[in-house]
Amino acid sequence: MKATPEKNKKLVLEAFDTLFNKRNYAAAEKFWSPNYIQHSAVVPAGRSGLFNLVKSAPAEFRWQHGVILAENDTVMVHSRYSGRGVPNNLIGVDILRIQDGVFVEHWDVLQDEATKDQSKSGLPMFGTFFAEPPNPSGPATTASPLTVDQARIIVWPLYDALNEPAKKDVAALLAKAAHSDYRSFHTNEDFLTRDQLADVFRNMGVIVPDLRWEIKDIQVIGDQVVVRGEATGKPTGDFWGAKPTGKGFKTMAIDIFTVKNGKLASCYHIENWMTALQQIGK
Repeated sequence: MKATPEKNKKLVLEAFDTLFNKRNYAAAEKFWSPNYIQHSAVVPAGRSGLFNLVKSAPAEFRWQHGVILAENDTVMVHSRYSGRGVPNNLIGVDILRIQDGVFVEHWDVLQDEATKDQSKSGLPMFGTFFAEPPNPSGPATTASPLTVDQARIIVWPLYDALNEPAKKDVAALLAKAAHSDYRSFHTNEDFLTRDQLADVFRNMGVIVPDLRWEIKDIQVIGDQVVVRGEATGKPTGDFWGAKPTGKGFKTMAIDIFTVKNGKLASCYHIENWMTALQQIGK
């Protein structure tokens, strides 16, 4: 099948995940030509040079991708390499030339990832969050896995703020739970800041005075916390475009949080408000 830029992008993402994250070297060989040419000041020459470097990396080593672009036979991907056994993550732009479905040539531009204090622009080098500050005593140590009980303690102030919000100091509760640069994503790209989220909670408390938000289940995966919740209440004012009818709602919500240094750094969330609106209107 003829290669296209979109197919080439998918090829790069699959290949990098196979090699860097899954460490499946046998499977990764099909993506890299035996005659692979490596232009890098960091990575040794050839396919074997790259694979041997990955084999020597710590178990915590991980690759993440950001923006990825493709044109003709060339793909460029914004990459973060973390867990390298040194204080700083590595941010790179990897450029690959693809021929007959395999990588035949590669160039990179690499930099240590700056923390917020180090950034002259005041903006992160990768994604929407800054890197953690370097460990001055040497290589970063691996934190103990987050437990469900610890996760419940971390997220609880946020959910407490959703229980009759009009009666709570919402801003203080969110500050207790989340970092100041917390991002609450309602699409894959669009988010509210912590302060904006506090305003949303307050407004909901005015419209739904008896709002309750119960944690039904918590699951922990690494530094991520998944919460299945249940929201109930009876609107007394216009609620997402629906007029009050004297009827209440009960609906489900799913929140996926990322925890950093004991507080919430981000959340991707979805609530079944369609069902809630149907219940109010019946």
